[in-house]
Amino acid sequence: MKTLTCLFLAAAAALPAQKITPEKVIDEYAKAMGGAKALARIQNETITGNVVDEATGKSGSYSLILKSPDRFYSEIVLEPQREITAYNGKSGWEDSANGARTLTGNAEKEAEGWGLFWNGRLADAKKDKLIVQLKGTEMVRGREAYHLQVKLAPGAMRDVYVDTQSHLIVGEAAGQGTPEEAQFDYDDYRPVNGTPTPFQIELHKNGQAYKVSVTRAEFNTAVDGAVFDFPKASLAPLPDMKALFLDLSKNQKEVEDLRRQYTYRVTMETEAENAKDKAGSKTIQESEVFPIAGGGEVWHLIAKDGKPLEGKEKEKEDAHFNKTYEERTKEAAKEEAKRAADPQKAAKEQAKEDAEDEKDISKILRAERFTNPRRERLHGQELLAFDFGANPDYKPKSMEEKWAQSMAGVLWVDEQAHEVVRLEAHFVDGMKIAGGILASVDKGSNFVFEQTKVNDEVWLPSYTEIHIGARILLFRGRGNVVQRFTDYKKFNAESKIVAIEQ
Repeated sequence: MKTLTCLFLAAAAALPAQKITPEKVIDEYAKAMGGAKALARIQNETITGNVVDEATGKSGSYSLILKSPDRFYSEIVLEPQREITAYNGKSGWEDSANGARTLTGNAEKEAEGWGLFWNGRLADAKKDKLIVQLKGTEMVRGREAYHLQVKLAPGAMRDVYVDTQSHLIVGEAAGQGTPEEAQFDYDDYRPVNGTPTPFQIELHKNGQAYKVSVTRAEFNTAVDGAVFDFPKASLAPLPDMKALFLDLSKNQKEVEDLRRQYTYRVTMETEAENAKDKAGSKTIQESEVFPIAGGGEVWHLIAKDGKPLEGKEKEKEDAHFNKTYEERTKEAAKEEAKRAADPQKAAKEQAKEDAEDEKDISKILRAERFTNPRRERLHGQELLAFDFGANPDYKPKSMEEKWAQSMAGVLWVDEQAHEVVRLEAHFVDGMKIAGGILASVDKGSNFVFEQTKVNDEVWLPSYTEIHIGARILLFRGRGNVVQRFTDYKKFNAESKIVAIEQ
């Protein structure tokens, strides 16, 4: 028997080691936490404790409140200072010694990422369409841990460290190399209603380090949703939304002639990713953009990946631009002549267009709910900002309403100029076209649009950013596009691209 046992052990040792995959690491973590179903049943969580600033030794209180699917409220109080970061499902915000403000750019993405990650708990990575990569093992506070890189949504990434022995999360990090960098280390896990919960937390944020000793942890107790809203002390009256949107639409048309007086440059960075999220193609193109007198514009490519076009490539692009610009100008002139020849018909067409705009605005107002109006400064301007998201009491009846209800975000408006200054939005739910047969847009896809005032007379685009995961027919992919608009100049309509002899 002893010989048989030795042979069995030797044979077992000779078998190849089981390959560790991201799915295996997450599965073992879920088991250690009580099972994926148990994690999925957690709809909210409240953690409170004592916090110590490691640099000064000053002590205070710490709170973290979570509510499914993506809300969170984090508070550090070290009297007289108080630092709050929160995400309400539409926008992220913070409140500190400098007052309350809406988070933008990377800071907003990081807040959204924490809300998604903390509430999701990796309970169902496949259902949530998380992209997870195993980066190897690392030592975290003296313990070997699997390093998982989790992509929650376009632009939202988390580094997660899972103990190879206990299979519990011992560390989380986000935003490396940015001002919004944050890292959490966890220790002293204890069961709370059957769910292992860390009672020692080390938090590194914005160059500061805090130690948190948890005194109370609760799951699935009542949480007031208002805690995630922007501070009421900073709120402003919400205007008549229909009147506001009609003013914005009308103003766009009124300043169109002024906008067409400007030429500008666009630097566009495009990065395509494949389905497995491996590095894809990345290109940078710089173009000059020239307006057409009757409407529209023509782009002239002048550089690729930081290098100006030269030789035959430049000649070909110049010739293409000149031909296109000439053709579009003639077409626009013909359309303008038709409108001038029959002003009554042109007026009817304009009235019809205005009616369609009002109809579309009415659809948006039915499908969306506007909340948390506040006044705050952005890029030196005093603006009205408010959150928007799906109206849960309204069932969409058209494709436009379905698209509107699938998105949430925050909008900044210059009420005096009747202009949208900045828009940040993301898809709360995936959006399907023709039931998903033709195309679909993934949950979490997001975009940013921003304008700047030029020559103190007109608002013009300054920045756009798009992160999207989509499927068109049988092709699936992810892409990131960033556009920067610069060098606005008054335009001479007689301009033409010509070759310069050397």
